[in-house]
Amino acid sequence: MVTSHDLEIHSAEEFESLPEDGLWEVADGRAILLPGNEIDHQEVATELLQRLIAALRKRGHGRVLPTVNVDIPPSRFEAFRTRVPDLAVYERRPSGKRFKSGAPLEVVIEVLATRRGNVERTEKIEDYARAGIPEYWIVDPFGHVVEIYVLEGSGYKLREIAVEEINSGAMPGLRVDLGGLFEVN
Repeated sequence: MVTSHDLEIHSAEEFESLPEDGLWEVADGRAILLPGNEIDHQEVATELLQRLIAALRKRGHGRVLPTVNVDIPPSRFEAFRTRVPDLAVYERRPSGKRFKSGAPLEVVIEVLATRRGNVERTEKIEDYARAGIPEYWIVDPFGHVVEIYVLEGSGYKLREIAVEEINSGAMPGLRVDLGGLFEVN
């Protein structure tokens, strides 16, 4: 049985001891069991996953995974931090169960579950920048657009708002057609 004390996580070892029957993020020393997403959200994420798989095959290399843990270098006030993007695109396969600090992905993707996307536009955008991930996509199924952010210095800058196609800067040759993406629901 998990107690509230068990939900305080200060190391990778403590994180690994969490129950395996859910998706967990760790932020500010707290383990957060992620709730299931609405079906509309899952349909958009699944459709984008399929398009990314096809685009990566056409490109000839690169991979994509849904809901995998990405370690974030901790701030000076914490010892361990990890996030779970909806999709993670990468060149080099990690070892173990998660992408560890110092071995960042090329692209992380979040599909907004709410119109405002509070966590995705505040905490997660800061965390992914701190992890050194070159590109961050926020998929907005409410506005039918994908915001493409690129890492500049220690933060992200909005490069474009894509409606028809994405050409990744972090993974040259990766082109994703967005036509009809938001019509899946």
